[in-house]
Amino acid sequence: MAAERAEPLQHVVELRDGWEPLVRDWARRRGEPVASEDGALYLETTVGGPTGPRLTVDISRAAGSLVVAVTDGTLVPSDRLAPTAAAATAWNSREVTPTAILGDERSEAPLLSAVLALPLAAHLSADGFASTLDALLDAALRLLRECHDLGFVLRNTDDLTTRE
Repeated sequence: MAAERAEPLQHVVELRDGWEPLVRDWARRRGEPVASEDGALYLETTVGGPTGPRLTVDISRAAGSLVVAVTDGTLVPSDRLAPTAAAATAWNSREVTPTAILGDERSEAPLLSAVLALPLAAHLSADGFASTLDALLDAALRLLRECHDLGFVLRNTDDLTTRE
Protein backbone atom coordinates (compact mmCIF):
# COMPACT_ATOMS: atom_id res chain seq x y z
CA MET A 1 0.00 0.00 0.00
CA ALA A 2 1.32 3.41 -0.91
CA ALA A 3 1.91 5.70 2.02
CA GLU A 4 -0.50 8.61 2.11
CA ARG A 5 0.95 12.02 2.61
CA ALA A 6 -0.96 13.94 5.21
CA GLU A 7 -1.49 17.64 4.68
CA PRO A 8 -0.41 19.73 7.65
CA LEU A 9 -3.30 20.80 9.82
CA GLN A 10 -4.08 24.48 9.69
CA HIS A 11 -4.76 26.51 12.77
CA VAL A 12 -8.45 27.42 13.01
CA VAL A 13 -9.41 30.73 14.62
CA GLU A 14 -12.65 32.27 15.75
CA LEU A 15 -13.56 35.28 13.64
CA ARG A 16 -14.50 37.30 16.74
CA ASP A 17 -10.85 37.85 17.70
CA GLY A 18 -8.96 36.52 14.69
CA TRP A 19 -10.54 38.19 11.66
CA GLU A 20 -7.95 40.94 11.18
CA PRO A 21 -4.96 38.58 10.76
CA LEU A 22 -7.08 36.44 8.40
CA VAL A 23 -7.92 39.49 6.27
CA ARG A 24 -4.29 40.59 6.19
CA ASP A 25 -3.17 37.08 5.21
CA TRP A 26 -5.80 36.91 2.44
CA ALA A 27 -4.73 40.32 1.11
CA ARG A 28 -1.06 39.25 1.21
CA ARG A 29 -1.94 36.13 -0.83
CA ARG A 30 -3.62 38.39 -3.40
CA GLY A 31 -0.64 40.78 -3.40
CA GLU A 32 -2.71 43.72 -2.18
CA PRO A 33 -2.05 46.25 0.60
CA VAL A 34 -4.62 46.63 3.39
CA ALA A 35 -5.74 49.96 4.81
CA SER A 36 -7.69 50.54 8.00
CA GLU A 37 -10.20 53.17 8.99
CA ASP A 38 -12.59 53.37 11.96
CA GLY A 39 -12.14 49.71 12.91
CA ALA A 40 -12.60 48.43 9.36
CA LEU A 41 -10.06 46.97 6.96
CA TYR A 42 -10.32 47.58 3.26
CA LEU A 43 -8.42 46.84 0.10
CA GLU A 44 -8.74 47.00 -3.65
CA THR A 45 -8.16 43.86 -5.66
CA THR A 46 -8.43 42.66 -9.24
CA VAL A 47 -10.99 39.95 -9.99
CA GLY A 48 -11.08 37.61 -12.98
CA GLY A 49 -7.43 37.77 -13.96
CA PRO A 50 -4.88 40.55 -14.37
CA THR A 51 -7.09 42.55 -16.76
CA GLY A 52 -10.24 42.10 -14.67
CA PRO A 53 -12.00 44.90 -12.83
CA ARG A 54 -10.74 46.34 -9.55
CA LEU A 55 -13.17 45.87 -6.69
CA THR A 56 -13.09 47.46 -3.26
CA VAL A 57 -13.51 45.10 -0.32
CA ASP A 58 -14.53 46.60 3.04
CA ILE A 59 -14.50 44.30 6.08
CA SER A 60 -15.77 45.26 9.52
CA ARG A 61 -17.57 43.98 12.60
CA ALA A 62 -21.24 44.84 13.02
CA ALA A 63 -24.03 43.34 15.12
CA GLY A 64 -22.32 40.04 15.90
CA SER A 65 -21.13 39.52 12.35
CA LEU A 66 -18.11 40.09 10.21
CA VAL A 67 -19.52 42.09 7.32
CA VAL A 68 -17.74 41.91 3.97
CA ALA A 69 -18.93 44.46 1.40
CA VAL A 70 -17.64 44.39 -2.18
CA THR A 71 -18.24 47.14 -4.71
CA ASP A 72 -16.91 48.45 -7.99
CA GLY A 73 -17.46 52.01 -6.74
CA THR A 74 -20.13 52.86 -9.31
CA LEU A 75 -22.79 55.18 -7.94
CA VAL A 76 -26.29 54.51 -9.27
CA PRO A 77 -27.80 57.68 -10.77
CA SER A 78 -31.43 58.51 -10.01
CA ASP A 79 -32.60 57.55 -13.53
CA ARG A 80 -31.25 54.01 -12.99
CA LEU A 81 -32.19 53.60 -9.33
CA ALA A 82 -35.56 51.85 -9.79
CA PRO A 83 -34.39 49.33 -12.43
CA THR A 84 -31.16 48.65 -10.54
CA ALA A 85 -33.18 48.10 -7.34
CA ALA A 86 -35.44 45.70 -9.26
CA ALA A 87 -32.38 43.82 -10.52
CA ALA A 88 -30.95 43.70 -6.98
CA THR A 89 -34.25 42.36 -5.62
CA ALA A 90 -34.30 39.69 -8.33
CA TRP A 91 -30.71 38.73 -7.45
CA ASN A 92 -31.53 38.53 -3.73
CA SER A 93 -34.56 36.31 -4.30
CA ARG A 94 -32.63 33.96 -6.60
CA GLU A 95 -29.08 33.85 -5.21
CA VAL A 96 -29.53 34.85 -1.53
CA THR A 97 -25.81 35.31 -0.93
CA PRO A 98 -24.08 37.62 -1.37
CA THR A 99 -26.85 40.11 -0.79
CA ALA A 100 -27.24 43.02 -3.20
CA ILE A 101 -27.42 46.27 -1.23
CA LEU A 102 -28.07 49.78 -2.55
CA GLY A 103 -26.87 52.58 -0.31
CA ASP A 104 -23.93 54.54 0.98
CA GLU A 105 -24.07 56.97 3.88
CA ARG A 106 -21.17 58.96 2.39
CA SER A 107 -22.94 59.78 -0.86
CA GLU A 108 -26.24 61.16 -2.10
CA ALA A 109 -26.34 58.59 -4.93
CA PRO A 110 -26.61 54.95 -3.84
CA LEU A 111 -23.69 52.60 -4.22
CA LEU A 112 -24.38 49.02 -5.33
CA SER A 113 -22.56 46.48 -3.14
CA ALA A 114 -22.43 42.73 -2.69
CA VAL A 115 -22.53 41.97 1.05
CA LEU A 116 -21.78 38.80 2.99
CA ALA A 117 -22.15 38.51 6.77
CA LEU A 118 -20.18 35.82 8.58
CA PRO A 119 -20.98 35.06 12.24
CA LEU A 120 -18.21 36.17 14.58
CA ALA A 121 -18.57 32.80 16.32
CA ALA A 122 -17.48 30.99 13.13
CA HIS A 123 -14.09 29.28 13.13
CA LEU A 124 -12.00 29.26 9.95
CA SER A 125 -8.48 28.46 8.89
CA ALA A 126 -6.53 30.90 6.74
CA ASP A 127 -7.19 28.71 3.69
CA GLY A 128 -10.90 28.46 4.54
CA PHE A 129 -11.19 32.21 4.98
CA ALA A 130 -9.31 32.90 1.72
CA SER A 131 -11.49 30.40 -0.14
CA THR A 132 -14.65 32.04 1.27
CA LEU A 133 -13.56 35.53 0.23
CA ASP A 134 -12.30 34.41 -3.18
CA ALA A 135 -15.69 32.79 -3.87
CA LEU A 136 -17.38 35.97 -2.64
CA LEU A 137 -15.37 38.08 -5.11
CA ASP A 138 -16.47 35.87 -8.01
CA ALA A 139 -20.12 36.05 -6.94
CA ALA A 140 -19.86 39.80 -6.27
CA LEU A 141 -18.54 40.40 -9.77
CA ARG A 142 -21.52 38.49 -11.23
CA LEU A 143 -23.93 40.44 -8.98
CA LEU A 144 -22.47 43.83 -9.87
CA ARG A 145 -22.44 43.13 -13.60
CA GLU A 146 -25.94 41.70 -13.61
CA CYS A 147 -27.49 44.51 -11.59
CA HIS A 148 -25.69 47.27 -13.49
CA ASP A 149 -26.57 45.68 -16.84
CA LEU A 150 -30.23 45.21 -15.91
CA GLY A 151 -30.29 48.76 -14.62
CA PHE A 152 -29.65 49.79 -18.22
CA VAL A 153 -31.84 47.18 -19.92
CA LEU A 154 -34.90 47.96 -17.80
CA ARG A 155 -34.73 51.68 -18.60
CA ASN A 156 -36.30 53.24 -21.67
CA THR A 157 -34.67 51.71 -24.75
CA ASP A 158 -33.88 55.20 -26.06
CA ASP A 159 -31.45 55.61 -23.17
CA LEU A 160 -29.46 52.52 -24.13
CA THR A 161 -27.58 54.37 -26.86
CA THR A 162 -26.01 56.64 -24.22
CA ARG A 163 -24.51 53.77 -22.20
CA GLU A 164 -20.78 54.11 -21.73
